[in-house]
Amino acid sequence: MSAMRILKINRQEIGAGGGCSADDWMPKRFAETPERKDAKAGTCERLLSLDTLRGFDMFFITGGTMLVSGVCAALGLGDGCWLAVQMRHAEWAGFTHHDTIFPLFLFLAGVAWPFSLASQEAKGRGRWQIFRKIALRSIVLFLLGLSIGGILRFSPKFRLMSVLGFIGLSWGAAAFIRLCVRWSWIRWAIAAALLAWTYCMLHFFVAPDAAAGTLPYTCEGNLPMWCDRMLWPTHMLSKGFEPESLFSLSGGIAIALMGTFAGGLLRNDALAPARKAFVLALAAVASAAAAYASVRWLGDPIIKKLWTVSFVFASVAYSLAMLSVFYWIVDVKGWRGWTVAFSPVGKNSILAYMLMLTGVTAAMQKFAFTGLCENVGAWGMAAKGLSFYLLTWGVLFYLGRKRVFLKV
Repeated sequence: MSAMRILKINRQEIGAGGGCSADDWMPKRFAETPERKDAKAGTCERLLSLDTLRGFDMFFITGGTMLVSGVCAALGLGDGCWLAVQMRHAEWAGFTHHDTIFPLFLFLAGVAWPFSLASQEAKGRGRWQIFRKIALRSIVLFLLGLSIGGILRFSPKFRLMSVLGFIGLSWGAAAFIRLCVRWSWIRWAIAAALLAWTYCMLHFFVAPDAAAGTLPYTCEGNLPMWCDRMLWPTHMLSKGFEPESLFSLSGGIAIALMGTFAGGLLRNDALAPARKAFVLALAAVASAAAAYASVRWLGDPIIKKLWTVSFVFASVAYSLAMLSVFYWIVDVKGWRGWTVAFSPVGKNSILAYMLMLTGVTAAMQKFAFTGLCENVGAWGMAAKGLSFYLLTWGVLFYLGRKRVFLKV
């Protein structure tokens, strides 16, 4: 994908197959081609299940979490009920559904890359041209993260790393590895080396300024955050704390790289679609077992803020399981009608995220739905969350119909 821009693609171009939009969402295209377009013609390859799953993931950060928490509150279940707890990050060690949102998005970025790479190669683009696009996308995402982090305020204090920056750097590294290393066993070895480095860095090293007896997996004792405190103490999320540390990138790269393996599997014409879903499910079980083994026998707790090895395996297990289910339902069984509830957001996910972070969605919600939310009693929070998502979906649905997408 090119640098950040708004693209408006006309219908005649799409119909002729000369410039297939990577963000075309119309379900009828997938009814005609259940799995993907022909790469030989230079057209795009895209799975509706992938866009739907990405939209489902975005649902929880564009109102879905508030909706579920509001329903729990309205029913009198309280903040301590299991479902409400799943809508919050674990305070430190632990694993909740909310902890899966970020790594799932990163994993899906990896899944999409083999399709994008094949499309670009089919159009005759050389390795250097593709590398330039990877680098440009990574840079743009990092700069967007800097802008959200406050660098445009021209203040000496701004956040260096961010969700977008972490995605850009992690995905960029994984995409570069996939581009340059064609032997899959070498890419697996690279992923293993990244996880081994992550484990050793967190397990065997304690922050030099930590008090005697401090454990390496604590906020005060872990090495990545100590490096952040030493190098850029005024550019962290909060004083002494950065959950998207530059020194935790090895875990993020491993997640994106594993996503590229899943994407390669989905592009494999030698396997029947149903068998692909089955292999993804088996891989999810294997990854879950690896997460358990990491905690049980390696003493590596699941901590999202440190991107521990056990967290990487647990996140990949969840991501593979969800991809297997969505792929089987949408692309194997062909049940596609319901996907419109999520796919417009999934195909314009960066724009959805930017609308939320810049407060545009909140401003629209406040203008249009404040009165309604204040007059439904205990269901106010749920109504607010639902209206947030419906506004996001409505804007992106309209833009999708007009073939307008924010591409990075």
